[in-house]
Amino acid sequence: MYIKSKCPVCGSNNFHNVQVRIEETRKNLSLKDVNVTDTVTDEELAREVLHGLKPHVCDGITIRELCRVIKKYYGVAAAYCCDLVSRLKIEMGMYCPDRRHLYFVSPFPPQ
Repeated sequence: MYIKSKCPVCGSNNFHNVQVRIEETRKNLSLKDVNVTDTVTDEELAREVLHGLKPHVCDGITIRELCRVIKKYYGVAAAYCCDLVSRLKIEMGMYCPDRRHLYFVSPFPPQ
């Protein structure tokens, strides 16, 4: 799962791929281990997601569906999906007239 943090030195946003290991006991769950496996900038994460999503994004896709795909396949925490969708919208040349559906500005999606 990717979580977002702000770099204390330069102030840019970074996303950390965090793996959490939880142990289940009879009464509750306990946190055993947390590892950060990768750290990327928001531009790098957007580029990676954009590269993977291009073939699957169609004209008229809903923002909710796009967020669901990003959360499920890229492990981005729900709280950061809106930021990522806004960035992807710009990168893919899309607009959102009704605040629900995304459409390509040009009649054909970029290849």
